Amino acid sequence: MSRTAIGTILPSSNRVVERTTAAILRHLPGVDGCAARIPYAPDGSGQPAGAYDTESYATAARLLGHAGVAAVCWNGTRGAALGLAADRALVATLSAGAGCRATTTAIFTVALLRRWNIRRVALVMPGAAAEAAAHAAGFAAEGIETLAARGLGCPDNLSAAAVPDSAIMDAARALAAESTPDAILVWSTNLPGLPCMAPLEAELGIPVLDSAALGVAALLEGAGVDTAPLTALGRVFATP
Repeated sequence: MSRTAIGTILPSSNRVVERTTAAILRHLPGVDGCAARIPYAPDGSGQPAGAYDTESYATAARLLGHAGVAAVCWNGTRGAALGLAADRALVATLSAGAGCRATTTAIFTVALLRRWNIRRVALVMPGAAAEAAAHAAGFAAEGIETLAARGLGCPDNLSAAAVPDSAIMDAARALAAESTPDAILVWSTNLPGLPCMAPLEAELGIPVLDSAALGVAALLEGAGVDTAPLTALGRVFATP
């Protein structure tokens, strides 16, 4: 087929990843976005504590493979909290199931930060700021320091999808003022941060990276798709 397809694996309680993917691919009319879900309820149940239910991911990858996708990505941020060794093992499962290149949002994020020589970040989190501690530990193991975090008070994963742009932008501004990070991560793929990236980057002068958009960028890179038409959406798409 002449069209390229990319395959996203997302949590079952997520309402933002598909929305974000569609908004980005609107600028790339030759690319199809395919999606599959794994069990992850609003309260976080559906996956084992401290691990992935590998079989659910393998099934999702295999079904995406039926669509002939050029790359698959687990577009969730949990890998930072589990430690990237878990995501690296998961990538092997996804690649084998789909029969193509695979990655995760957390793996791509770390690789991008290293590419840009960024070692100090701040996190916008959906719930309490304290929830950032496990993610910060995962980043620290990869040589990236988390200077500060702001929580948006979401009681569960599903409610994060309804957070307004203004709340995300206010949290990012506060983080920039209090901790002067090299970059800010909107660190939940169920936070709708895509519309916030470019305005905040223009205002703050540092990369502001929405995690759901990072997952799409990972897929486009894996599939060899030129992201030049997307540069107005944020710096993540301006880097080859």
